[in-house]
Amino acid sequence: MSDLSDTAVLLLTCSDFEAMELVVDRLLRTTPQQVPIYILSNCCGLPGSEVCEDMASMAAKAHFGRVRWINPEKQRPAYRGIDEAIKDHIDETYIVKFDDDVFPVKEGWLEALAECYHRQDPDKIAYVTGMVNNNPYGFSRLVTLPELAAKFAAALPHRHAAGLKVPQYDDYRISEAGHADPGAGGTVWQFPQLARWIHHETTLQPDRYASLISELGETRLDPSIRYSINVMYFHRDLWEEIDHGGADDEEMLNIYCHANDKDIVVRENTPFVHLYFGPQKRYIKDVLPKVRDVYGPLDAVSGYQLVEDWALFKANYTLERLDRLSAALEEKSS
Repeated sequence: MSDLSDTAVLLLTCSDFEAMELVVDRLLRTTPQQVPIYILSNCCGLPGSEVCEDMASMAAKAHFGRVRWINPEKQRPAYRGIDEAIKDHIDETYIVKFDDDVFPVKEGWLEALAECYHRQDPDKIAYVTGMVNNNPYGFSRLVTLPELAAKFAAALPHRHAAGLKVPQYDDYRISEAGHADPGAGGTVWQFPQLARWIHHETTLQPDRYASLISELGETRLDPSIRYSINVMYFHRDLWEEIDHGGADDEEMLNIYCHANDKDIVVRENTPFVHLYFGPQKRYIKDVLPKVRDVYGPLDAVSGYQLVEDWALFKANYTLERLDRLSAALEEKSS
């Protein structure tokens, strides 16, 4: 068993309070008690960020000493926020960074990632991750499994476009029928209906998900292909090493690993859920209540629940924001 005494979890949060509630609950339930969980508020001023900040504050109070809230009251690119948090607030050597819409399916995930990381060549390893279902690589790997391959082929039976147009960095790509593109802007990123489908096949059936991948091992990713870093286990020094003055942490990691021939290792039998990418969110966010039903109940003892009826909360929240905006416009016009 790996020694976790010098390991911390860092949850990067922005403004998605519904997803964050679920992620905080899952981390509290599945992370070993002795491992601190840092919650970084990184989007001060964005609509919804104040709710996320309230959640972080209350989680830190309810789980005093275990949950630690980092609130710089700034809005910055993810890389810069994480860099400051590591340098100024986190003492641990090894860090597992989570986005606020990603969570582990079961206990044992941290031990698995740590054990995998510490078996690698320390001069070669960049970071270790697990099987993330709604992730271009994770999705492309899952749909090669016999239980899912035929369904995927039927769902997208034609050649399709993937990729993103980024001058001097990335471009569009064409994937053949039956093949899912694993890179930036990959197949599942392009098509929300596929994200919904993989949630029904895996997220909403956690035991099946774990069973589907239980016999898989670990694989090294091609560092020339950009990997979406929903969750990553790394040595704290890596974060400073990748800095080339930019702001996109994924791009910086991709460039660094490719240029320096560093290893990105996926432990494919360790399941994680990524709820949605930005372009998918409006189309599949209705999966959240189903996910809560499967992984709940959320409670104040083993988990964390602030709101009972999110639909009513969002309606009231919208009215409050409209009232504040109306008051501000009246003040400006007077």
